[in-house]
Amino acid sequence: MDKLFDSVDKILFTDRPEAVPYNYRISYKVAQLCLILAKSCGRGGCSILKLHMISLALTFESDMNILIDFANDRTHEYTPIRFDPAVNRALNYALADSMFAQQANGLYRLTDKGKKFVSEIDKDTDLMAREKERLYTLSNKLTEAKIKDIMSLWRYSNA
Repeated sequence: MDKLFDSVDKILFTDRPEAVPYNYRISYKVAQLCLILAKSCGRGGCSILKLHMISLALTFESDMNILIDFANDRTHEYTPIRFDPAVNRALNYALADSMFAQQANGLYRLTDKGKKFVSEIDKDTDLMAREKERLYTLSNKLTEAKIKDIMSLWRYSNA
């Protein structure tokens, strides 16, 4: 991954006439993923699937309620799983900017730079307040083991 960005001196953004919805903006998604890693992932890290699941749940309140119920064992079914290309782009950007690190086990974690970014977001109580509140409610209850259970259900039900 490091070799990919060795020749990059700077990143240029071109102003476009059409507005990009906030939830597709790279800056928003990077901030969102940093909050997810800080608030809803343990020290062991976070899988890309978990990042996608929580990111989607932050977009739609109904999906977050379903995810919280699943994480708290109030239901054993979880269906709204979508893979958002904006999450993948933000993840790659955060890796290139050294805000995230990918561990040997494939899970992602915040670096010191990412932790500092989250602390700056936390200082402003109005900034991403809805996301912070929802992540506080979810906390660390969505474990990688529960995600593996979902994946095994997919394999057996779609085989």
